[in-house]
Amino acid sequence: MDAVVLRAGEGESLFDGRIVLKSSFDQLTITESHFPDARDGASPHFHRRHADSFYVLEGGMAVLVHDEEKLLDPGAFASAPPEVVHGFRTTSRSVFLNFHTPDGGFADNLRARNRREEGGFDSVDAPPGSGKPPTEAVFWRPGEGERLATNNRVATIKIGREELALIEFELQDGFEGPDPHSHDDHVDSFYVLEGEVDFLVGDEWMRLPAGSFVAAPMGVTHAFANRDGQHARLLNIHAPSTGFHDRLREMS
Repeated sequence: MDAVVLRAGEGESLFDGRIVLKSSFDQLTITESHFPDARDGASPHFHRRHADSFYVLEGGMAVLVHDEEKLLDPGAFASAPPEVVHGFRTTSRSVFLNFHTPDGGFADNLRARNRREEGGFDSVDAPPGSGKPPTEAVFWRPGEGERLATNNRVATIKIGREELALIEFELQDGFEGPDPHSHDDHVDSFYVLEGEVDFLVGDEWMRLPAGSFVAAPMGVTHAFANRDGQHARLLNIHAPSTGFHDRLREMS
């Protein structure tokens, strides 16, 4: 599989640009959704075999998990594990990331619906309060999570599950990052939130600004750093986690 490198706004545009498909690996589908105003998104449902997660970039959302709705501001995160009922709506003009781990047929469903076909994927309509109890669901306000600090970076674990490890990194100038490496059991991907970040993909280094996305599937050499810039932030997504969140705790 080839690596994915996308600048801000790039990706597979669906529904006249309202949804931009950033990655569609079996292990991970990421979409960047642009809602122009407050409107309903997805009615209550659950997934039997995958987790559904959200990170707000701009504006506001209300995410229902089981029978509780939480308001999410920019930088907030929510995740519904398999068989936990959830849904969402926007409360204003909003931009957010949506992670399906594993894909569960979600990307092909979006493509089919974009062609005005019926589609279908691992999704079951269900009333609020039904399904499994939300004991492993996650709601984090901006900046919240398990914070792991070293000299020139802060890693905040938003979620660490078998399906997904999602980490928000704050990088200071001079952060050298990991040595070039590849994985043989999961997809490693990145979304730049603020500033500029250096990425190695294959044998090429590049410096990418906010809104950029990089995905290194199995076997692709990669690394990241902040060598000569100002403060930067990015999301790092491992799908499946393969214990990455635990290794990060040990390294910290």
